[in-house]
Amino acid sequence: MIQAYLERVGLTRVPDLGGLMRAHLQHIPFEALSALSGEPILLDDQSLFQKLVHNKRGGYCFEQNTLFQRVLEELGYDLVPLQARMRRGAKELRPNTHKMLRVRLHDQDWLVDVGVGGEGPYQPIPWGSTQEFQPGIKHRMVSQDDLWVVQNQTDGGEWIDLYATDNRPAEHIDYVMANWFTSTHPTSIFVTHLLTGLHHDGGYKILFDNHLRKRHDGVTTVTEVEPIAALKEHFDLIPPEGFHYATPAPRDLF
Repeated sequence: MIQAYLERVGLTRVPDLGGLMRAHLQHIPFEALSALSGEPILLDDQSLFQKLVHNKRGGYCFEQNTLFQRVLEELGYDLVPLQARMRRGAKELRPNTHKMLRVRLHDQDWLVDVGVGGEGPYQPIPWGSTQEFQPGIKHRMVSQDDLWVVQNQTDGGEWIDLYATDNRPAEHIDYVMANWFTSTHPTSIFVTHLLTGLHHDGGYKILFDNHLRKRHDGVTTVTEVEPIAALKEHFDLIPPEGFHYATPAPRDLF
């Protein structure tokens, strides 16, 4: 398992936790093409490994962080899976539809999350701290009542909530239920919009419907693209059989 995974993420040996996380984010794109094709999103180990490693597809948070969890467990890491409520700047209460990991390393808890897409952390974050790992891209964790809130900083310097967690361990069945909701509910962003992301040294790129956002060395550009061609050109992804997509009414993500 480990050798095949390392090859998938472009590594010849096992690096430290940060190096493993960066390699994952650079090689396995964030995507939910399955939700637009009627293809079930399965979270068992065999299905995840086949899809993300052997078939060189991507996935969204439940797939990405479950695969990464299994890899870290195989390597002997001490970790706890958590749930979070996505915010992305929203003020209304949202359901627990995000998975991330809390890893214990060197007597310190670390936030580890490979399932947000371009806006997410690029490195493990010491629990409760502020970190800048790429030019102009900062993340931090702040305490809010009984929650921990993960935030990123906009180009204008404003801190925006990405998600909030109560820091309590979650069970696999919790993710199975949330995954079913996220991948099938008619109002889910993954059912109604095309969303793909990938990190690279110095920034990231995000495809949202027919707009491609690129960030490199602190500079952000947004261009209009043909979505299917952009999937192949920028993310090396070919939509699965049954994929149906028509550019929907505009929605603000950026």
